[in-house]
Amino acid sequence: RSSAASDVYKRQMLLFNSDLGINMTPMEYTALGLCSVIFILGLLGSLLPIVPGTLIVWVGVITHRLWMGPEDSVTWKIVIIAGLLMLIGQVADFVLGAWGARKFGASWKGTMGAFLGAFIGFFIPPPLLWLVLGPILGAVLGELAAGRTLQDGSKAGIGTVIGGILAFALNFGISVSVIVLFFIDLFVA
Repeated sequence: RSSAASDVYKRQMLLFNSDLGINMTPMEYTALGLCSVIFILGLLGSLLPIVPGTLIVWVGVITHRLWMGPEDSVTWKIVIIAGLLMLIGQVADFVLGAWGARKFGASWKGTMGAFLGAFIGFFIPPPLLWLVLGPILGAVLGELAAGRTLQDGSKAGIGTVIGGILAFALNFGISVSVIVLFFIDLFVA
């Protein structure tokens, strides 16, 4: 690039950055743009069963940190906090479905049926449909296998759905919290 063209480019970036009150290079804009896309995918993923939305958001945080380095990214403390929150979200996916089934009176067979239904549902097309129906059917079939009534199985299925909804809400909240922490640490702290 010629010196005159380089000077024009630098002045344009300075004007652009000063208008926004942000002083960022094109590489920083690129990294932030890519991470923002990853964050959006993570938020969407946190609303779907089995898709690890919180993990995807954490990948966005760590990608930015590794790409931009310590001077232009978040601190390792934020990466670690985001990782711990991600682990909580992943564990909640498993625990809350079982908790919901147990809360509504499921036996251990009904609880295991819900787990197996979610796992098997992941492989049956269309997976999103079976990721929702699989745990319900698994809980009902597990209860029937335990010698309980269809009504008991239905209660266990409803509990699984309620636990799943709580897990989705928790994962979405965790994802939003991690993204907010990321931007606060990046721009405010």
